[in-house]
Amino acid sequence: MSAITREATAVDLPWVAPAALHAHLVADVGELLAISGSEPWRVRVTERGEAVFLGRWREHLDDVAVLGLWCAPARVPLLVADLIEVARAQGFGRLLGPLVPESQVGPYLHAGLRVVERVDVLRLERPARLAVTLPPAGVTIRETGPADLDTIARIDRASFPAFWRYDDAQLAHLLRTGRGALAEEDGHAIGYTLATVSGGESSLGRLAVTPGNRRHGVGTALASEAVVWLAGHGARAVTLSTQSDNEASRRLYGRLGFRRLPDTLVACASGPLAAPH
Repeated sequence: MSAITREATAVDLPWVAPAALHAHLVADVGELLAISGSEPWRVRVTERGEAVFLGRWREHLDDVAVLGLWCAPARVPLLVADLIEVARAQGFGRLLGPLVPESQVGPYLHAGLRVVERVDVLRLERPARLAVTLPPAGVTIRETGPADLDTIARIDRASFPAFWRYDDAQLAHLLRTGRGALAEEDGHAIGYTLATVSGGESSLGRLAVTPGNRRHGVGTALASEAVVWLAGHGARAVTLSTQSDNEASRRLYGRLGFRRLPDTLVACASGPLAAPH
């Protein structure tokens, strides 16, 4: 049973909302209220004014992730120990810490978590300078719509390991809130991108090409098309993240002018959680 954090009440949500909105964990206050009402264990606070936002990492995994944690670094080990008990009580098999810069991972390691993934953040300044790279002969790129969800989910499953693969609900949300593009060859979908832009800052959140269609220029064409679209919609810079050990991805983005930011991000996780007694 949790002893440090508690479920947020209607009184707490007004001061939790700005942090959740700033971190893009919810689209608006209405979504925060809906989550708190339907899954109250996910939005938590302490008597010290600290806050936590939890969520299932992927529907096909039994991990729960700390999507947002607002507290002093010295308090992280205590709160993580508490959140492990929350995760266990909800029937999850593992707790994931938030994705944090490697220079700030110490408190999570002191809490008993271990590093399971490393991610590099890349940034392209002045995307308007980039020209579209044409796709290979026979390949076309078009914008996606809601009807493309099943197709994009199929590509995603084929392109990523289980930890990074999106589930259908996450993809549907990203398609509603961002802009997708689909690469097709002879009417068969072989890759896609998801991108977002807000206030001049933008993100290339997803680039996927099915394994049998890689190293033919499809990924470069998709990425450049997304960047040019973002630039045309006001983006002054584009950021993205990729696994640190994905050399092919880093080379592709490097050719387009993306440069790695200094601090690698790390994902930490607990060991397997036993079922509550």
